[in-house]
Amino acid sequence: MNEKVKFNHNFRSVDGIKWHWVEAGDGDPVVLLHGIPESWKCWKHQIPKLSTQFKVIAIDLKGYGQSDKSDGDYSMSTVASEVIALLDAIGVINFRLAGHDWGVAISDNIVDQIPYRVDQYVRCCLSLHNYDPRNSLHHQWNSLNPEKASRLMNKTEAYVRVWFESSCKPELLPSNSEIKEIIDEFSYKGVGDSVPRYFRDIPKSKKVDLKKFTMPILYIHGEFDPRQPVSYCIGMEKHLPGLEAILVLDSGHFITREQPILTSNAIMWFFNSMLGSGLPIFDISKRYNLPTKPVHKPKANFGVNALQV
Repeated sequence: MNEKVKFNHNFRSVDGIKWHWVEAGDGDPVVLLHGIPESWKCWKHQIPKLSTQFKVIAIDLKGYGQSDKSDGDYSMSTVASEVIALLDAIGVINFRLAGHDWGVAISDNIVDQIPYRVDQYVRCCLSLHNYDPRNSLHHQWNSLNPEKASRLMNKTEAYVRVWFESSCKPELLPSNSEIKEIIDEFSYKGVGDSVPRYFRDIPKSKKVDLKKFTMPILYIHGEFDPRQPVSYCIGMEKHLPGLEAILVLDSGHFITREQPILTSNAIMWFFNSMLGSGLPIFDISKRYNLPTKPVHKPKANFGVNALQV
């Protein structure tokens, strides 16, 4: 981690839920939500760059890291409303949002509930309109066997290593020291018992209305994600009104760690509305004929050459 960046650890209880999050930088807020089997440190490589321009708020989701692990409703829609309550409590009204993996599932529900407060949205590594359950058998098994899933997750080192060894492009697997850091974060007391509740409570979640997703959206996908083929990206622009581009990276599932510089640059450029389709970062997307610029034309022409047309 960049030692020049000051990471401020924060704790606060809101409506009976204790939250832990890390803040860095100042400026307009950027909210970062991790997935499984991660913590706020999912974004450790992106925070230093983002914090040069924004106030970064990287949250330990309920059940993870140092946040609350009591039982209750872990459905995506409920956890999203609880995250919103935290943001309300700390005075975050409008914000940019990025999620990875299960953090996308929570983020999608945040957008569904308060679309008028999300200025821009980076959606990383989670299927949308295409999904084959045979590619993600752990979703079904964990949902039907939460107690057995807990026994697996409580063997923390083995469980984390299974996730990364089976999900990363082999040559991009994080270093052993970084894997150890992830294991330490997943080893907080209660994590192994709490995380299966997310799978258990999938059926309780409410359906998300994608018509509300009109803010600028960037979708990032790992070309070698073993459980999510690139075919999952095809046609996504028909379902997300605000989609500006699909960025496919030479990576497995854990893009924030496997391709930290490319992921940091992409988010930073997107948040500055400067992620142009001609950038080399889009080379893989072009090969798959995926959109690299907004499908819908702007309502007005604000270009400097507009007067010459």
